[in-house]
Amino acid sequence: MRNTILISGLAAALALTGSITPSFAGQGKHNPERRAERMMKRLDTNGDGKVSLDEVHAQASAAFKTFDADGNGEVTRDEIKVKRQAFREVRKEWRAARDKTGAEKTAAMEKVKAMRPAMLPGMGRKGFKHADADKNGSLSLAEVTEQAGRMFKRRDKNSDGVLDAADFARKI
Repeated sequence: MRNTILISGLAAALALTGSITPSFAGQGKHNPERRAERMMKRLDTNGDGKVSLDEVHAQASAAFKTFDADGNGEVTRDEIKVKRQAFREVRKEWRAARDKTGAEKTAAMEKVKAMRPAMLPGMGRKGFKHADADKNGSLSLAEVTEQAGRMFKRRDKNSDGVLDAADFARKI
């Protein structure tokens, strides 16, 4: 009898969870549509609703400059780590200011936006190794741009030379 009640309770809990979950599915930060919208907004610099290879290369170049802290034309793993750590610190400040109002909260948010690391092709451990074509332990602008071009081509499923929201929503 006790096992029957336990199993019935478990079944009811699972059924309830299954019926509630879909209503929250579209609200998370990992929602593909929201991610596609954010990516389009960030990369579509001319506002035509599409992202060209030139726009991707421009974004990669700008990201490269933010990561190349010493300005020597090379981005090392250490420079990436330093940039990420600085962003973590700014994000902590923002979290502390979330409950505040007015100028302090606005200033913290602006600092987060300014420090937000751009997506640099090769940021991850495996990506860095793959993007480092000459295997010298650092990334040049040419290597980053080449990697960005490869990523663009993988995303451009219909090979029309531009990315739109549907291309961003698709998994690679």
